[in-house]
Amino acid sequence: MPGQGLRAAGGVIFVEVRGGWSIDFPVESERVMDSGQLREVKEIEIAQLQLRYAHTRIEWPQRVLALASSIERFGQILPVIVLRQGDNRFVLIDGYLRVKALKRCLRDTVVAEIWEGKEEEALVAILARSHSRKWDLLEEAALLRELHDQYHLSQSRIASMVGRKQGWVSGRLALSHAISEDLLELIRKGALSTWAATRVLVPIARAIPEHARVLSENLSKVSLSTREWAQFFHHYQKANRKQRENMVQDPVLFLKALRAKEDAVEAKSLKEGLEGKWLRDLRVIGQMLRGLLKDVATLLSCGQSHLDRRILLSAFEESKEHFMKLEKQIRRYDGDDHPGDEASHFKSLSAGSPTPADQPNP
Repeated sequence: MPGQGLRAAGGVIFVEVRGGWSIDFPVESERVMDSGQLREVKEIEIAQLQLRYAHTRIEWPQRVLALASSIERFGQILPVIVLRQGDNRFVLIDGYLRVKALKRCLRDTVVAEIWEGKEEEALVAILARSHSRKWDLLEEAALLRELHDQYHLSQSRIASMVGRKQGWVSGRLALSHAISEDLLELIRKGALSTWAATRVLVPIARAIPEHARVLSENLSKVSLSTREWAQFFHHYQKANRKQRENMVQDPVLFLKALRAKEDAVEAKSLKEGLEGKWLRDLRVIGQMLRGLLKDVATLLSCGQSHLDRRILLSAFEESKEHFMKLEKQIRRYDGDDHPGDEASHFKSLSAGSPTPADQPNP
């Protein structure tokens, strides 16, 4: 029967699995409290749970599947945390993913660690246990908002209770208020990552709310990687008004077109090989040199300070040295192909095509 053979020592959970003892640490990172503060741990009906804080949690479908697989093999390893509300009712404080996984496994009961006290104190307790749980940024923000808005605790009071600075609390509260309910719902369902919401959609919403709304609607049924979100936002920032409108109307089409363009560039680069890269780089250098030539008269005029002139000429000498090394290498390897005259081919390239008048008499 689930829950039998459950022991706790020094914050570690020992569970009897098929006659042997297994030591395990939290998948969702809940831990029972230190041995001196252990509450009652027992099996209760899932139907007795009040999922009052489900709106503060992200569903994480893949994690639920992993938990369900673990539960099918080994049973429930760690208890969820609940707060007693009368004799037969309990508020689920922590362990929402575990309860989802148990339901997926068609289980009717859950092993729970039962706390007594006020809900706000329980929320503070799980937030303060940062050493044993890695919260998602928006989950933290949602719980802090509960403490601030529903239980009317000041930011300084919350910070003191959870052992954080007030700036940490205010920053997360500001983030929670900046994200619309529609976006939060997408994040909770796992359709949108916290990274995409905070790094892309929130900045867009601050500037052009309508673009953020349309974009979130169009992406609610597709899943983009972090790289794709970063690419989209990078190009969105550089685009003009009409281009931005097209991008938010059909972001998937934009990304497909972008990938096609990148593939074409990569194919061209592979086809041209190192020779093509060399030619492109030399053309760029040539353009830069032509630009520098135009500035020589102004930069090295008689009115220029001695220090600035020295800095400019030092930079020129350094660049000239590299160019001379390049020329030396070209002469060397070009000469390998023409052993009779080490620099014959190089000279012909630098001199251009000879005319009949340049040829020796027959």
